[in-house]
Amino acid sequence: MSNSHPRVLFFGMEGGFSALVLKALLDQLYPICALVVPASALAAKNGPAIQRREAPPVRRMQLPVLSSDPSLLQLAYAHRIPVWEALRLSSADAISPLATYEPDLLCVACFSQRLPRPLLALPRLAALNVHPSLLPANRGPVPLFWTFREGHAVSGVTIHALETSLDSGDIFAQRRFPVPAGISYHQLEMLAARQGGELLAQTIAKIAQGNAVRVPQDETKSSYHSFPETEDFVVQAEQWRVYHVYNFIQGVGIWDGPVSVHSGDYVLTTVQAISYTTDLAAFPDTNTVHDRKGLAWVRCLDGWVQLQVNSGLK
Repeated sequence: MSNSHPRVLFFGMEGGFSALVLKALLDQLYPICALVVPASALAAKNGPAIQRREAPPVRRMQLPVLSSDPSLLQLAYAHRIPVWEALRLSSADAISPLATYEPDLLCVACFSQRLPRPLLALPRLAALNVHPSLLPANRGPVPLFWTFREGHAVSGVTIHALETSLDSGDIFAQRRFPVPAGISYHQLEMLAARQGGELLAQTIAKIAQGNAVRVPQDETKSSYHSFPETEDFVVQAEQWRVYHVYNFIQGVGIWDGPVSVHSGDYVLTTVQAISYTTDLAAFPDTNTVHDRKGLAWVRCLDGWVQLQVNSGLK
């Protein structure tokens, strides 16, 4: 093992975030000794704690992959990385086969199970997580939703040490970036993944060279959010700034909407915002909603937002 190329045990899930982070490490030639993914929903509850997932057979007449971005499993199979499906990581039967890889680093990028203490103690150098927020703000499973919900103009990614408590470990590195107007949840997630993958690769290099700096998180500035509830998709339009309303709907409407917009006597459901204006005089009367054949202009705190309305217009 070269100190500049420590062996990484990688934990992720099918989806763009994990795949882009793994690709960043592969692009830097970091050896990935194994990939661990959660067991599928079809896995029996009394099945093995962990089991190998073999690559599917290659068919000669197989159609070419049209996407330029391979999935997490496609990346693993293409680079001959062993894949394990984990059902119960708390079991010693799950940790034992992973320990045989003798990893230097354990890296997590979007994984649905908490890692127990014996697993966190497995790597020689560190156990790291890529978290798409500027910790200690927005700890929890879906921080990007709360980036939109809270109306942040700036977001970021954090590389931090994994602990048994969620998203609370020392920070190795952070990177800030603006949240572009009208960006979708998927687009922001991919932006965070690309930035996070690059930052993780840089952090691994510093750890291997022995010059990484760990900074404890400031608990007085911490915040935690769980998965959003129905009420978290409700917007009181006249209490929100128009840019916030526009970005929130554009961000989460298609991702897991619809969004319910309350304005005066109206309750509108929508998954898409079309445009907005900060000119409060754009509509001279006192009505809070103006219908335009399936579109609606809704008055906000400091302007008007135009929505594609699914229901709610009179």
